[in-house]
Amino acid sequence: MASRSTGCGVLPILAATVLAAALPVGVPLLLGRIIDGALRGAGLMELLPLLGLVAALAIAAALAEVLANALGARLGYGLSWQLARRLYGEVLRMPMLSYATINPGVLNSRLTNDMRMVDPLFTVVPLATVHGWVGLAAVAIALALINPWFLAAFALVPLALFAVRFAEGQINATIKDSYEINAAVAAQIESTTSGDAVSLVRQARATGAEEQRFATLADKSVALAARMDNWRAVINVAYRLCFDLITVLFIGIGVLLAAAGQISIGNVVSALFFVGLVRQPLGEVVGQRYPLIRAGMGLDRVEAVLQSANTGLPTVAAAARPPAQPAPAPEVLAFEAVGYTYPGRDALAVRTLSDVANASAGMTGFLAGVSLTRLDQADPGAADQPARILADISFSVRRGETLAIAGPSGSGKSTIISLACGSLRPSSGAVRIEGRDAVALSEEDIWRSVSLVSQDVYLRDATLRDNLRYGLEDATDERLTDALHQAGLGQLLRQLPEGLGTMVGQRGKRFSGGERQRIAIARAVLRDRPLLILDEATSHLDAEREEGILDAIAAIAANRAVLVVAHRTSAIERADRVVMIEHGGVVERGTHAELIAAGGRYAAMHRAGATG
Repeated sequence: MASRSTGCGVLPILAATVLAAALPVGVPLLLGRIIDGALRGAGLMELLPLLGLVAALAIAAALAEVLANALGARLGYGLSWQLARRLYGEVLRMPMLSYATINPGVLNSRLTNDMRMVDPLFTVVPLATVHGWVGLAAVAIALALINPWFLAAFALVPLALFAVRFAEGQINATIKDSYEINAAVAAQIESTTSGDAVSLVRQARATGAEEQRFATLADKSVALAARMDNWRAVINVAYRLCFDLITVLFIGIGVLLAAAGQISIGNVVSALFFVGLVRQPLGEVVGQRYPLIRAGMGLDRVEAVLQSANTGLPTVAAAARPPAQPAPAPEVLAFEAVGYTYPGRDALAVRTLSDVANASAGMTGFLAGVSLTRLDQADPGAADQPARILADISFSVRRGETLAIAGPSGSGKSTIISLACGSLRPSSGAVRIEGRDAVALSEEDIWRSVSLVSQDVYLRDATLRDNLRYGLEDATDERLTDALHQAGLGQLLRQLPEGLGTMVGQRGKRFSGGERQRIAIARAVLRDRPLLILDEATSHLDAEREEGILDAIAAIAANRAVLVVAHRTSAIERADRVVMIEHGGVVERGTHAELIAAGGRYAAMHRAGATG
């Protein structure tokens, strides 16, 4: 259906483009007849119909060109944005671990700069190519009607085109270097101008060195820009010289033919008009090479992402399927002999996006511990250290029950959260969400059952209302206010002059850490999912604020299954049961009191004042 509508849309564009290119050819022919008529002594009234026809052709050609551009732009940009939407959708579907290998600036460039490079492929290039060839054919036919000898003058065109193509080849060879220099400049600015980066530069007394690096890049950029401008000047000079010489030849041919009585003076003038008329279509035909090369470069990078094996995976499909209705399971979350081994980086990399040297270090929450080192260790022969993180992990959590996962840093706690949320899939064993095997579910299917409150609460730069109802567009202000009260933010809400319409700022910086945590709790209240996961939810708070947050969580957790991962003993002590893990395996399990009495690893960590 889409291809049929596209085809129907192309026909009027082609018709308008052909008219816009062909109609102007009639103007010089008519002007030649007007001049011949005037030389024969014809009066204004006799020539007025021809003058009117010239005006009509000019107006019709202008209207046809405007119409062709309008229709072509609408169709072309529509096709371009269809590709952009597809690319954006594939990016949203990538495995979470793939983001650990991706340079965020490059990702942004694919969705913006590269798509803008592709735009001409759907808009300017096809219109200009059709307009140019039709225009050249119309001019050639018109000149042949006047006298075929005029076509001989265009033998100079191939010589000009040879110079143009050579110059374009030099420009195209410079384009890649230019992009690389621009990327290096952007990386230099990004790595040295943030607050933390400037502090490091000054501590290292490296200001002069960074200025010199920037100056070196600037010198290279100047040299490349000058080289490109020089070759562009060659192209302009070649075109101008070619048409100046063609004009001289046309005059010579016209004089000879007129003297021999083979053509009239009006025909000579018409032929000279065609010299100027042929400039635009010839430039359109020849001049599409550069935008085609640029569009091809952008399209190659976009296609590399679309064709990557690590985009659009069915296990993380963004289009959630209607959930199945299995028999009610007593456990909301169950791990059954679960093992997990990190895949190699090559299994996660996305062509043209994954660049380990410049990969994002900005992963937060339960994925913050996923380092590129771990992914590199999983590659065959990359290192001797094992990439296996979990082995034979079993536990379950029921509604109304709180289970805490304790263990030292690097023991696998964050990996357990990733598996419970569906961001990772077990290498062995099974993770069950409300009785369903997580492997058979999309990530969004799993999120129907899971709410997460983490140490790093991500708030969009929007209103408090928009942040709370994100994904819940039908939530009323009454529901939002009630959720904020349950999270302990009722008093703060009354103090905000704009209430729910208050802008939260970039990443929610208008609110304190404790307030952001409570907003995350309010989100969990609104989503009302059976499993609540607390990922170091109070790690940034002092003891008094931590107790307030834990009280708010306890109030909403009465009818939910709660999984707690925390490094503070206060959050662990409130749990009904504790699972102690080390080196990816369970070493102890029981209540807090039982494990303290046992005097094992958990007790030792508790005495040290932390659990990881």
